[in-house]
Amino acid sequence: MKPVILFIAASLDGYIADAEGNIDWLLKAEGEDDNGYDEMYRRVDTVVMGRKTYEHVLVLTDSFPYSDKDCYVFSTSRMGNDGHVSFVRGSVSEWLQNKQQESGSGIWVVGGSDIIGTLLHEELIDEYIITLTPDLLGSGIPLFKQSPGPPKRLHLQEVKRWGELAQLHYKRIRDMPSQ
Repeated sequence: MKPVILFIAASLDGYIADAEGNIDWLLKAEGEDDNGYDEMYRRVDTVVMGRKTYEHVLVLTDSFPYSDKDCYVFSTSRMGNDGHVSFVRGSVSEWLQNKQQESGSGIWVVGGSDIIGTLLHEELIDEYIITLTPDLLGSGIPLFKQSPGPPKRLHLQEVKRWGELAQLHYKRIRDMPSQ
């Protein structure tokens, strides 16, 4: 099965965007090289995100950065394909479980918070690669929204320092080989 990888940056107090949905603060963080992005990006062939995240990507970049991957955007307002992505409706959990069965390398969950919350609740994220910035926003869009369900425990794979950024790499415990 294709692994599902959450690769994302957050403020030290756990926000992926400020209260207005902006990530300008993130662009000011001083990392090193690409902060592990290329290594993760080579491991995936599929990219999935929410509509707001997609629209924000289009504002931030001159050209669509994931054109060499199969890209899907969950939206309740758009359908079809716009040349960059295919829009998807319905259950993100069911869609993802079906997509995992296809041949290929991996699935990168870019964001947003609603998709992450659903996948967290359904225990469908295999790897969490979270890069923390030295920012304390105080409010905004949380990385993990409150989600009902049992507590979850992860296994720490690695900690990396990229300049002033700290990257934590966790895996689900059920994916770990027995000792």
